[in-house]
Amino acid sequence: MAYTVSKTQSVFGDMRVVVLDITADAATQTVETGLKQIVGHSMGLQSLSTAAIKVYANSNASGVQSGGVLGISGAVSGDEFYVVVYGR
Repeated sequence: MAYTVSKTQSVFGDMRVVVLDITADAATQTVETGLKQIVGHSMGLQSLSTAAIKVYANSNASGVQSGGVLGISGAVSGDEFYVVVYGR
């Protein structure tokens, strides 16, 4: 299963900004941001069945370090949220 991800890109100062609108259909997933390295991120919640979602920058869903990806765990199928990612 895969998450449904809608991506919008922009620039803020010397950082690239990617806004990911995510709908979960599994508990864990690795999401490609298109960035080489994530410097920071923030998460906004839209509709959740649980408040247990965790987002890991520069790490895949298995906990293996990997630049430019988000590892997401604790989601429930149907959860909707967005993540704003800053990086290079």
